[in-house]
Amino acid sequence: MTATPIAALREPVATGPVGDVRLEEILRALDPGFLRLLGWDWGRRVITFPREHPVIGLPDCPVPNCPLAITVATRPMCWGCLQKWRATELPLEEFLRIPKAISKGVGQIPCSVDGCERPQTTATARLCESHHLQRTQRLGGLGLEEFLVHPKVVGLAGLGPCLVASCYLDRVGRQYPYCKAHIQRLRTAREAPGFDEAAWRLTERAVCSTREASLRGLPDRLVAEVLYGLWSRVESGFKTRPECLRPLYDRLRAHRIRTVDEVTDPAAAGYSREQVMMIRASQVALRRLNATPETERVKDVWDMTVFGHTGALPFTSLVQEPLREAMKVWVYDDLPRRRNKNAVHHARAVISAMALLSESLRLQRPDRGMAPAEWGRGDIVAFSNRMGHLTAIGKLSATRRLAFTRFVRRVLLRFRTLGLAAPGGQLEGMPVDFAIWPEDMPDEPEDTEAGRDLPEAVMRELCANLDRLQTTSNVETRVATELLIDTGRRPDEVFTLPMDCLEQDPDGSPVLIYDNHKAYRLGRRLPIGGETAALIRQQQQRVRERFPTTETTRLKLLPRPKTNPEGTKEIKDISTAHREWVDSLPDLVIPLVTVEAGTPVTRLVPFDKSRIFPYAYRHCYAQRHADAGVAPDVLKELMDHRLITTTQGYYRVGAERRREAVDRVTALQFDRHGNRVWRTAQSLLDSEHVRRAIGEVATPYGVCREPSNVAAGRHACPLRFRCLGCEHFSTDVSYLPDLQAHLTDLLRSRERLMSAFEADDWARTQAMPTDEEIRRVRRLIDRVTADLDDLTAEDRAQIEQAVTLVRRGRTVHLGMPRVGQPLPDVRPPRTHLP
Repeated sequence: MTATPIAALREPVATGPVGDVRLEEILRALDPGFLRLLGWDWGRRVITFPREHPVIGLPDCPVPNCPLAITVATRPMCWGCLQKWRATELPLEEFLRIPKAISKGVGQIPCSVDGCERPQTTATARLCESHHLQRTQRLGGLGLEEFLVHPKVVGLAGLGPCLVASCYLDRVGRQYPYCKAHIQRLRTAREAPGFDEAAWRLTERAVCSTREASLRGLPDRLVAEVLYGLWSRVESGFKTRPECLRPLYDRLRAHRIRTVDEVTDPAAAGYSREQVMMIRASQVALRRLNATPETERVKDVWDMTVFGHTGALPFTSLVQEPLREAMKVWVYDDLPRRRNKNAVHHARAVISAMALLSESLRLQRPDRGMAPAEWGRGDIVAFSNRMGHLTAIGKLSATRRLAFTRFVRRVLLRFRTLGLAAPGGQLEGMPVDFAIWPEDMPDEPEDTEAGRDLPEAVMRELCANLDRLQTTSNVETRVATELLIDTGRRPDEVFTLPMDCLEQDPDGSPVLIYDNHKAYRLGRRLPIGGETAALIRQQQQRVRERFPTTETTRLKLLPRPKTNPEGTKEIKDISTAHREWVDSLPDLVIPLVTVEAGTPVTRLVPFDKSRIFPYAYRHCYAQRHADAGVAPDVLKELMDHRLITTTQGYYRVGAERRREAVDRVTALQFDRHGNRVWRTAQSLLDSEHVRRAIGEVATPYGVCREPSNVAAGRHACPLRFRCLGCEHFSTDVSYLPDLQAHLTDLLRSRERLMSAFEADDWARTQAMPTDEEIRRVRRLIDRVTADLDDLTAEDRAQIEQAVTLVRRGRTVHLGMPRVGQPLPDVRPPRTHLP
């Protein structure tokens, strides 16, 4: 075991130092339990890492007699013993049974003479230097036991502590006022030209064991700050080792740093990457100590953790001080209304919009816009023109221009309702015409939100390569991706799922319990499939095995792999790992069907991988359910939207998908005699799609192009549902289920009329289906079926998919019978987790 320093045997100083007000604030904030865990006392000022702790615990080296600790969890022993084991050919189990040579380790052990306060000079002598000389030279080399009871042997008073500022050991002799280790270092240091022993005493590093880090020689304020910074890192779950702390404290001591804030640019000052991280973490923790919204609101950069959010919110982009101060008031007023996790993102967007107004004022006005009373209508016009210019040169999209203009309009109006333009306000004298009116708003661009779903072929390829995602990242990333695909939730809703997120309805069906952070709707219930529920149960078991001692109510379903000793912190983002996975996949292709010489031709074209990102799976979820025939109001509930118009922006039901489907079925179109038409048709032009939309009306088994009937909205047809005998009638493959249902209905009606059905002869004759009508329907069915059979399997699959979409988009059925199409699987197939 590590030797115990003599200084540690003295009475510890329990109370901290007394100094300035800030020092006392830090001392009051320090957790006493954490200080006890470190074995801290203010007299010794040495951090001792415990043996057992989920973050800073350092277990003993398993080699017998080894006084060191294991500082890297992945190593089976300390670094020195590991090097010795690698130099041998012994199995690990056998090496661990071999005792290490006796070593006193780092530190000091009192002399064996009763009452002696001086440290032993060596582990084998077990005596201080004075008693060792007395035994070997003056008493003729007596045995140790005889020497200890000799009447001339008496205990000696200690010589005092080592004069090196960082050292907590005692001096060993009268010649040098240092401990043994620092005497040896001094002899080496004296060889350097211009050596200054006084400066060396103040800056020389301490002699510590593998578990220790000395804070001696640092100012009281700095000691309190580094202790608080270490505590904040441990509370955040960051593993910190003594070999990382000791060089940092030695550098702070060498640079004569008095407070952590004096280290303004640690990277430029030569600090290592780990040291830079620890310094900045301490600075952030100390900045947040005793910070309140009232104290934070006056700063130009807000730490949003003070307001219960994350990140920082800078106002420095606003050049004019009145405008900057007014924006602080607006954000301070707006934050309580936004309880979701997007509050900071929204505030940053609004500040960015106001920064464009600030920049416009700076360039437009001679006084750089510093006087709000001088602002006017001309500045609004200049701002509008500047926004148009930025959009024209591509620095601002049309959608962002509209959003930013809305932000500015709303903020300027809110400035007045908050009284900021009144006398004494931050914007005192701001004119009434300094506002954006409705006529100043730019046109709303065409909505491009719909259509961000991924093609079915791409989804199949992604699901087939999920194992590669687990290999390149971790299992939590894969499970998160699968849940995004299966549930269609927003990424943050999946990342924050608790361990017990799975419940059952009264009928035993699984239900996912999640929080809609965006709309602040907590405890939402989403019905899920059995395979998705099995995936969640597997992950629950995996988390339980990883964190067996943590309460279930505190665990996260997707715990982060690092800085998370108890499993209570969720993963934050998978975008980087997801992007690396997508980019590592082979080139993705999708089928593109064109009609050449009346025949559908399928070509494979590359798919842009940049369209594959985690949020796209939400669009895929909506599109899959829309294609499966889920009613819009039901889909709105599944997507957890308040407005159905929001849901409609997530899937395509109109022109783009229906046009693609129509292009595919035009090659399989037939007239009333069963003859193939549109044989030489290519993909329809835009004008032809429009012409088809206004130049035909739906009939029970096809379409009618008779002009008067089209103009009358299908109410001017004299044949009365005898379309199969009309020259203006045509059908296509998408009506095959209706034709088959109609044939079955004709045969059933004829059988009933030919049986003992009571009716007059004229009524029976008029109602009886004719043989010609039955033959016409059969000929059409056989012709369509034969052409389908001539297609390849791939082309037929494309046609069937197009037929499903075209049939779902029809709204006119004329009260005739319909045959429901089978619904597609709303959970793409994939490989299973091991």
